[in-house]
Amino acid sequence: MRDSWKIYVLAMVSFLVGTSEFVISGILDRVAGDTGVTLAAAGQLITVYSLAYAIGTPILIAMTAKMDRRKLMLAALTLFFIGNLVTILTTGFSMLLGARIILAVGTGVFMVVALTVAANTAQQGKQGSAIATVLLGFNLALILGVPLGRVI
Repeated sequence: MRDSWKIYVLAMVSFLVGTSEFVISGILDRVAGDTGVTLAAAGQLITVYSLAYAIGTPILIAMTAKMDRRKLMLAALTLFFIGNLVTILTTGFSMLLGARIILAVGTGVFMVVALTVAANTAQQGKQGSAIATVLLGFNLALILGVPLGRVI
């Protein structure tokens, strides 16, 4: 119980990284207009993200298997920060695609490590609950993060 706050922090951060992943679907029309591409081309931002997440995450997790999990989580959040910084500073669609790749890899690694850390932090017999709490944060990003992102 004494470390349960850490699990809630992981859930909040997973909400934030999840919102960054999902919000693009809610603002795709605006992104297309701002970058001067068609809606279909802007949709490739979602495809590129998904492919980078699916391919890059397992590769990076395997490559960093011996790395301390907390340091790896911080490195993943640093990648996430860099991806957001590139998104803010982007001057074109191709840079936005690159930013989405960086975000995908950072988010993917963070989520895998966060689930591991949550399970290891939880009391004996409460590991499933800890994992579910972190995943709840990520799933709430789809339910709450996308509409909030659209409003903002």
